[in-house]
Amino acid sequence: MTRRCASPRATLAAAVLAAATFASGARADTPALSDQRARAQELFDSALTDAEAGNFAAACPKFLASQSADPKTSTLLNLANCYERNGQTASAWGAFREAGLLARKAARADWENIARTRAEALEPKLLRLAVVVAESSRVPGLVVTRDGARLTPGEWGVPIPVDPGEHVIAASAEGRVSWETRVPVEEPSVEVTIPELERTPEPPPPPPIAPPVTPPPAQTGWSTMKTTGVILAGAGGASLLVGGLMGLIAQGNYQSARDRCLDGPRRCPADAVADANGAYGLATGATVAVIAGAALFVGGAVLYGLAPDGRRPAASAKPALRVGLGPGGFATTW
Repeated sequence: MTRRCASPRATLAAAVLAAATFASGARADTPALSDQRARAQELFDSALTDAEAGNFAAACPKFLASQSADPKTSTLLNLANCYERNGQTASAWGAFREAGLLARKAARADWENIARTRAEALEPKLLRLAVVVAESSRVPGLVVTRDGARLTPGEWGVPIPVDPGEHVIAASAEGRVSWETRVPVEEPSVEVTIPELERTPEPPPPPPIAPPVTPPPAQTGWSTMKTTGVILAGAGGASLLVGGLMGLIAQGNYQSARDRCLDGPRRCPADAVADANGAYGLATGATVAVIAGAALFVGGAVLYGLAPDGRRPAASAKPALRVGLGPGGFATTW
């Protein structure tokens, strides 16, 4: 299986691609390896079609993918040639130099000579970009990248060949504010300096949490008037009870004295007369006690009913204070 030339008009076509033949037919390939090579060949053919049509922007990524799937010196030379046609001088220069090393290992002096000659021709056209990191900017954990690729400390300050166009330089470190800039490279030598990264500001402390407002417990004491009413009603009830008992005793004594009188009041014994008089007095006392008790009980009930509630209403909880920002940034409280 042979990979064809990237462009019939290119110098590389006759010298490189005419001899770019896979030498793998003599060994048995595993299914996975065969699949990789089939994919590499398909990508190569598609890239070649794009390159012959002058669409190098589409061809170069396909050559690169083909080289990643199945590395070949011939494919790498085609990729370098495509990079040069697409204006990516640094990428082309690097690919030609790598192809020259591979050609030397493969004992392909012709390919090595082509790769070296093309790389030497590109070297005066290279544009270089130096990313300088001053000592004051070298904070612990500093990471510097160019177009997303990390630069090792050994590359800091070194003018490294880059393709023409805009490049993104970024720096970051833990506890520091990240920094990024875009640098157009159109001159032979461009330098960009990484500033000292600012410290990440401390987050503001959370606002204090106000304790919940607990209403005081409601008081349940009675008023003096209501207490007096209860006392009077209780005394009246007791007086009614005593008067009732006295009335019952008086009635019993009077009936006993009357039973001892054989012929009415004229023939009553002296002790019966005395008991009758005592019963009469006891009945009078019972009547007074009942009347007084009734008066006290009714008066106490009236006082209890008319007395105001001695409990004080519990203080209502005040609504929480909420502060917000209204139109224009003014604080509003509701």
